[in-house]
Amino acid sequence: MRKLPPLNAIRAFEAVARRLSFAEAAEELSVTATAISHQIRHLEAYLGYQVVERRPRQIALTPAGQELFPKLQTAFDILGEAFAMLDKDVEQSLVRVTTTYAFAERWLVPRLPEFFEKHGEIRVEVETDDDVLDLRVDRLDLAIRYGPEASVNEDVEVLFSDRYIPVSLADRPETGLQDSRLLGFRWRNPDMGGPTWEEWFKEAGEPFPSDRIIRFSDESAAFNALDQGLGPLLSSSALVEKGLQTGRYQQIPGPELRGFAYCLVLNPLSRNKHGVKTFADWVRQAAKQI
Repeated sequence: MRKLPPLNAIRAFEAVARRLSFAEAAEELSVTATAISHQIRHLEAYLGYQVVERRPRQIALTPAGQELFPKLQTAFDILGEAFAMLDKDVEQSLVRVTTTYAFAERWLVPRLPEFFEKHGEIRVEVETDDDVLDLRVDRLDLAIRYGPEASVNEDVEVLFSDRYIPVSLADRPETGLQDSRLLGFRWRNPDMGGPTWEEWFKEAGEPFPSDRIIRFSDESAAFNALDQGLGPLLSSSALVEKGLQTGRYQQIPGPELRGFAYCLVLNPLSRNKHGVKTFADWVRQAAKQI
C-alpha cells in the first residue's frame, strides 16, 4: 500500500508551486488563502522539511520544493489524461481554442467555414484574449500564440512567421504616407519591441511624421479604423493576407519589417482527443498555405 501525504495538501502545493501565489492558488481551488497556507504547513509537517519559502512580498520554492514540483505536475497530468479518456463522445468532438482578438477575427474565423465543411461533427469554441491563458487552469485545449521565436520551447510548435507591411483600402485614392493619417496600436507586451511606423520610416529613409499617428489601445480597433478608411495601417502580413487576395486591401510600396512567430500550443491533458488532433492538423495545413 502506497504511503502518501493527504491529497488536499499535495493539490494545494502543486497549485502554489505553479502560481507562486497563495491567493491565486486559493482562487483556483475555490478555498481561502488561509486554507492553502494551512495545507502547505500540513504537508511540510508530514514530510519533515520545508517546501515553500515565505517572504514578505512573495513566496518561492525551497530546493526540496523545486525538486518535488515537476514530479507532482507530471503526476497530475497523468491523472488528467486518465480521466480525459472517460469523456463522453460529445466532449471528444469539442475543441476549446484560445488566441488573440485580431488573429481570431482576421485569420482563424475566415478559414473556419473550410474546416466545418470537412469536419462538421466537431464543435469549436474560441476564447479570444490578448493575455496568455493557462490551458490547464482554464480548461482550454489549444492556443495559437504570437511572440519571438527565441521564446519557443519544446512544447511550442511554430506555425509560421510574419512580416509587417503598410496597407490601405484598395478603393482609396493614393496619397503619400507623409500626408496620410497613419494607424497604429499599442503592443500589449512592450517588451516584445514590435514593429512601429517610426521604424518603418527609418528603414525607408524618410522623416517620421509623428504628428500623423492615430494610435489605438489594441490591434482589432486599429483594423476597424483601417476598414473605415481612416488611413493606412502597419500590419502583420498574416492578418491582411485574405484582404490582399480579395482586393479589399492594397500593399503600399516600401520596406517590410520582420515580425514574430505564430505558434501552436497543445494542452497535454487533452491533446489526444479526436477533435483536438483533427483541429490541430487542420491548423498546421492552413499555416503551410501562408
